[in-house]
Amino acid sequence: MPNIFNRLRGDSNAKLSLHSTAQGAAEGAAATSPSPVMPRTSTGTSQRPSSKYWGPRAATYASNAARKSMDRRHSDQRNPSEQEAGLVAKEQHKMEPAGIKQPWLIIRRAVLSSWINLLLLLVPVGIASHPAKFPDVAIFLINFFAIIPLAKILGYATEQLALHLGDALGGLLNATFGNAVELLVGILALVKGEIEIVQTSLVGSVLSNLLLVGGCCFFFGGLKNNEQVFSAHAAQSYGSLLAMAILATLLPAAYNSLNAKDAELKSGTLTLSHVTAIFLLVIYIAYLFFQLKTHSALFMTVSLEERIEAAKKPEKKNKSAVSVDSNAVGDTTTVPTPAPAVTPSTGGASAAEINAALEHGEPKEAGASADADADAGADAQEEEQQQDEDEEEIELTAWAAALLLAVVTGLTGVCAEFLVDSIDGLTDKWNLSPSFVGMILLPIVGNAAEHVTAVTVAIRNKMDLALGVAVGSSIQIALFVMPFLCILGWIIKEPMTIYFSPFTTVVLFITVLLVNYIIGDGRTNWLEGLMLLMAYVIIGVAYFLYPKDMDTSSTAL
Repeated sequence: MPNIFNRLRGDSNAKLSLHSTAQGAAEGAAATSPSPVMPRTSTGTSQRPSSKYWGPRAATYASNAARKSMDRRHSDQRNPSEQEAGLVAKEQHKMEPAGIKQPWLIIRRAVLSSWINLLLLLVPVGIASHPAKFPDVAIFLINFFAIIPLAKILGYATEQLALHLGDALGGLLNATFGNAVELLVGILALVKGEIEIVQTSLVGSVLSNLLLVGGCCFFFGGLKNNEQVFSAHAAQSYGSLLAMAILATLLPAAYNSLNAKDAELKSGTLTLSHVTAIFLLVIYIAYLFFQLKTHSALFMTVSLEERIEAAKKPEKKNKSAVSVDSNAVGDTTTVPTPAPAVTPSTGGASAAEINAALEHGEPKEAGASADADADAGADAQEEEQQQDEDEEEIELTAWAAALLLAVVTGLTGVCAEFLVDSIDGLTDKWNLSPSFVGMILLPIVGNAAEHVTAVTVAIRNKMDLALGVAVGSSIQIALFVMPFLCILGWIIKEPMTIYFSPFTTVVLFITVLLVNYIIGDGRTNWLEGLMLLMAYVIIGVAYFLYPKDMDTSSTAL
């Protein structure tokens, strides 16, 4: 017991000695240093120097820093393995990946990955609806909502498998299965000869990603953040690729405006579409190599500091500037006074630590409380965003993720087949045009899961990721899914082309032009998101009023 009390008394004396030494050193430096020159304002009054650290309170902050430093050192000396024990405990609590021999654990982690998966209850009902001879409207609606959670789990399984494959193969896998629902629906509709459904669903997916998903990201993200920034280089690359896709759709439309025989136009349109599809696939492969290998730095996310600064409201940005300008009246030339150097005591904090405390622990001035509150809010937001940017944890092994991906792809294919079979009955019952179903309804199925993900990350001020989901998915549809289905139709002798009606071509052109204008500067706000949403609503109304008996596909040539 006496030893314990002696140790405590010795620690206390050391702290007091350190405090008095730091304070004495600061006061001695202040006494020996020459008095600062006070600038004169127009009114003849002296103005305070622009130095951040002023007055004898600097010694107090230095002694506090020294005391905290010594406490930390004594704690490390008494418990040398405390930090290692914490790391070991953190590793022990880390989630172990579920293996292929743990099917229930795989299902539990996949189902609990999102609240959208509550709709999985409709999957067995949707699969049983077709053999049970449900009405076409019921079959469509049940499978419509059943595919939404399946698309979400498809994305989850793809991401888990990509974590095991590395950046290159993982990026290729994400690019391939990123629009798996649209690809499955397109293949099934193409095999059944529903060319109009295939073409309108592809164009509708592009419009839905650019206008609906992108608009919601910009709008809801802009409501929480003043402005949101993203990589301007990536945005310019996206815009160029979308322009290339528009060129591929404009050429067949312009070709069909020639004054020639219908049979010759139809044959020429098919040939032009097939050749164009091949080169679009080449461009898409080159784009993946460009993004993942040679120029991956262009697609890096904007730094956290820039995002936080852009997200600040205007009044918060101006508070610090107004506080500085109110003191800088008249002559702005000041002679800065350096912070007094503090001599360390033996066994205490070093001079560098004490001076660092002076730099980071200056006292709050009378007019700086509002600035401190704003800075505290920014620091809290920064800490929250840093926590959000932790590395994604591997929850499934590679074989488990591959098994989950295969099973969910099969279930999605079954539900998509029943969905496509019920479209004719739905259009007859509700008096809708196939163009409206393919352009508006079907894209919602494939984009619902991506929609939720993109809006969530946009609200968290991760606009680079949100833009990659919205615009990146449109590029995958235009440069990969569309030409792939065109070549597949060539193989199975279906007249699938990339020629669309003049109305659809104009809509697609104006959409890409509007999006390029908005994302070109690398900054966005809620008004730009509202414009995209209103554009999507207007297009939806136009296709709702589209004549039912008018065929917009290439079979109408």
